Amino acid sequence: MQSPPGTLRLFFALMPNSAQQAELAERAAPLVTLLQAQTVPTENLHVTLAFIGAVVAEKLTQLRDIAAGIRAPYATLCFDALEHWEKPQVLCATASDASVSAAASVLAERLASASAAAGFSSDSKPFRAHLTLARKVLRASAGQCEWPRMLTPPLVVHFDRFVLMQSRRGDSGSIYSVVNSWPLDEDGSR
Repeated sequence: MQSPPGTLRLFFALMPNSAQQAELAERAAPLVTLLQAQTVPTENLHVTLAFIGAVVAEKLTQLRDIAAGIRAPYATLCFDALEHWEKPQVLCATASDASVSAAASVLAERLASASAAAGFSSDSKPFRAHLTLARKVLRASAGQCEWPRMLTPPLVVHFDRFVLMQSRRGDSGSIYSVVNSWPLDEDGSR
């Protein structure tokens, strides 16, 4: 979806490091091929915490200030399954252990609440830890697989920061870029 003129399409996210992004893409590649899906570029792999949507450029500083005021501990996610989500036609790596993803859930809630309180329209969907690995998954091919498929061994990802990202439409799909980042810390008190 294209943002209205003069606006930025923004969201808060956690990003695996480049080695973890590459490992996830490599491990999913055979399934992506089987499903005849469109691979998400490795550098675009992220966990959305709070989708904000279209923001006028003049309000970017306010959104940065909100994020700078968030205190949260390091987050760890254990991606242990691959799932096909039929309606958006995507293949995702998911983290099913809620106890492991508690810090990420709290961070997502804090970002969404603070953004909404400041008048930004954040997405109201509950946080579900996932990384979209492929898009345009063909339904017929997806039906050949049982879901979810276990990711063995699971990929454990530790996050020490969260980012504000911008999404733009390119000729071959979405292009994501980091606008800003903020550290997380051991006990959430930084």
